[in-house]
Amino acid sequence: MQKLFLEIKNLHVLYKTVNGISVVLDNFNLSIDKGETVAIVGESGSGKSTLGGAITRLLPSSAEEKGEIVLNGKDILKISEDDMTLIRGTSIFMIFQNPLNSLNPVKTVGFQLMEAEKIRVERDKKTLTEDEIKNEVIANLELVRLPDPEQIFNRYPHELSGGQIQRVVIAMALILRPDLLIADEPTTALDVTIQAQVINLLKELNKNYGMTIIFITHDLSLAYVMANDVMVMYAGRIMEFNESNSIVSKPAHPYTISLLKSVPTDYKGGSRLYYILGSPPSFFSLPRGCKFNPRCDKVFEKCRVQEPTLFTMKGKYEVRCWLFE
Repeated sequence: MQKLFLEIKNLHVLYKTVNGISVVLDNFNLSIDKGETVAIVGESGSGKSTLGGAITRLLPSSAEEKGEIVLNGKDILKISEDDMTLIRGTSIFMIFQNPLNSLNPVKTVGFQLMEAEKIRVERDKKTLTEDEIKNEVIANLELVRLPDPEQIFNRYPHELSGGQIQRVVIAMALILRPDLLIADEPTTALDVTIQAQVINLLKELNKNYGMTIIFITHDLSLAYVMANDVMVMYAGRIMEFNESNSIVSKPAHPYTISLLKSVPTDYKGGSRLYYILGSPPSFFSLPRGCKFNPRCDKVFEKCRVQEPTLFTMKGKYEVRCWLFE
């Protein structure tokens, strides 16, 4: 039997702060096959970015992780920081919400991309001259549809727009070709046209190189376009996990239904946009029972006193709601 590419088992992530202990991910489980694209969806504060940080081991020192994150048969929570440094950027690559976090502000784009190209050349045991490496970098800048790539090559990150920087970071991922790409809200600060280009680039990485992608977003419509499967998170918990088509056509959890209603499609002037009442709960004072119950329009007494487990809908797909007991 073929092993799963990525298995997250009983992952708990907590932060120790001056206000006490905050459990952000609670008994989190996820399995992904090689070449799959999974979208993680939820409001701000649901724990999505913490998941990305846990997989890359880039969480702050105040965080504590328990459980297993098994990548290609290796539990990355148990390896040394030196070994993890070798994995980051080669086996795992993360695109941050603010792409400037991925680039050195005092080095040119070309210098940084050539460093990435040299890592891949060494990894693949090839021999290339400096000119050949530069040509490879410029070719990858062309692949991400950056105009005048030679000019971009010589610029510093602060001289580029947000969309250009994001595409430079994707070019770096293209150069390194990691096994797993984690994209954390990669299109949030971009206009609609550039957003579509970035999504298409990520889909090409998945299709052409078999790259496994975890796509983190608050936008359910983007998740539908991008991913095979969609996981909806709330208060550090999986609320629903299903195929993207099923999530959109037949959402199961009341939270997923509310998120879909909040997408402003078929809006008519004068009508009111739908919104979910209330705010996501603080991790320091989570409600008893189902964590969504104070905002849920289908709540009943059991929801207020006992937290539901994940109920299997079909195969590997699940929903956390007492309506499906």
